[in-house]
Amino acid sequence: MEVVRAEGLSKRFAFTWALRDVNLSLGRGVHLLLGPNGSGKTTFLKLAVGMLRATNGRIRVLNLDPWRQWPQLAARVSFAMEGAPLPWWMTGRDFLCELCSMKGVGESRLEKLAAELGVDGYWGSSILTYSSGMAKRVLLLTAFLAEAELYVLDEPFTLIDRPTIARVTKLIAELKDSGSTFLIATHYIPGDFEGLADTIVRFEDGRVVSVEKPA
Repeated sequence: MEVVRAEGLSKRFAFTWALRDVNLSLGRGVHLLLGPNGSGKTTFLKLAVGMLRATNGRIRVLNLDPWRQWPQLAARVSFAMEGAPLPWWMTGRDFLCELCSMKGVGESRLEKLAAELGVDGYWGSSILTYSSGMAKRVLLLTAFLAEAELYVLDEPFTLIDRPTIARVTKLIAELKDSGSTFLIATHYIPGDFEGLADTIVRFEDGRVVSVEKPA
């Protein structure tokens, strides 16, 4: 099944092309988008979740147009974007419980995931007091809360320690086994993640320069 398809996809900001003529087809599995800062990875993710509108070309996710059909797509996709702000005036638990209510997710799932990611020991405190690593765990948890066909994660391995990377890897593997697909933008592949990726897409200067199938 084709999950993501881009055809001649381009995105311009003022006079700068962030993405240029990308053609890409991805099925089910775990797909890593690799490349340096400014290579177009995050722009591609934002187009895939309807946060940006393409300048040229088109993208389809689960056979839907993310920009025009986001209400239909939202029930099937969950994402976490690097640097997304968290409500610093709330406790982690209050914020996540409110998010559960909005998404129709039971608190038992929240408690299970919070324990797996090591969030529950701190979530009674204000988000303002969190370290960058703890804030990153909460941000990742906002994506994992919902049961989704497609998870879109931007730089999920930054700011967290190796034990947390191992926990995130385990969770991704379990969700993959249950049929979910992952689109992950990252600078590198952690050692704990080796063997889990089905496709590695390399970006450079706004273009896809290679699509690899790991052995």
